[in-house]
Amino acid sequence: MYIRNLFLLIFLSFFTFNSFSISTVSDTSKINKTRIYIVSGSLISSVTASYFYIEKVWWSEQSRDFHFDKGNDMVYAQNVDKAGHFMGGLLASETFSSSFLWAGLSEEKSVWYGALYGSALQLAIEIKDAYAPHWGFSKWDLIIGSAGSFLPVLKHYSKTANAFNIKMSYYPHSNIYWELENQRDNFPSKFDWHDDYPNQTYWISADVNHFIQQDWWPDFLNIAVGFGIDDTQYLTQGNTKLGGENEFYIALDYDIPKLLKNWNSDRGKKVKKWLNFIKLPAPTIRISPTVEFYPFFM
Repeated sequence: MYIRNLFLLIFLSFFTFNSFSISTVSDTSKINKTRIYIVSGSLISSVTASYFYIEKVWWSEQSRDFHFDKGNDMVYAQNVDKAGHFMGGLLASETFSSSFLWAGLSEEKSVWYGALYGSALQLAIEIKDAYAPHWGFSKWDLIIGSAGSFLPVLKHYSKTANAFNIKMSYYPHSNIYWELENQRDNFPSKFDWHDDYPNQTYWISADVNHFIQQDWWPDFLNIAVGFGIDDTQYLTQGNTKLGGENEFYIALDYDIPKLLKNWNSDRGKKVKKWLNFIKLPAPTIRISPTVEFYPFFM
């Protein structure tokens, strides 16, 4: 969908902005109003630009009146897309939070503003979906995406919450997404991975030493639980995707900041933070719907 592509472009622009901002500030004790305006204006300009883009490219011929989703969002991709919304909200919140830190706000204020701005972006996405021909405004997508946006706030106040990380892995195990989209005459490119849910897995990674505190367990080695969907989806006569069965995994995982703990430059810390959202290949056991072992699952 165009909306998902636009969201990724918005996120990548903020990621680039934050990466280069590290070397330009050494004292965040004073609030820089100019940078506050830049960060705030970025959300407004991104949403406005995406609105006019979709109005010209998509809505001009296929637009519908504002409408709510009728429940398709609760069966689409067996809710793996909800994990995507949660992570999308989390990434947006982290991006805005880093931007507010760059602008001189305290860490506490930054995570709160990041959560609010991240939720605002989720709301903008759902408002655009409300005019789309095959979708609608989904309250559940908004709630779950906003919950992801507020996860950094919870982590700010809770050491236990900090013992968990949300991650994603992607690898083209199956061509079912492209086969079904081709049947719909959509013909997506090989780079349209963001809606390819059968090849995505979302993970909750837990810091083992936070709970068992054993010297023999490496501090960078975590245990992760994964959630995905298999490749048994199909199209109805109305070209709606149905079917598929959820998959659950248990795997080893790596805490990138701890694994690369000697890389302590400002830029290194930033890079490690973002890399830690990616689940790297590791020994994995699929526990449902069938049991299977993978030496290095992605």
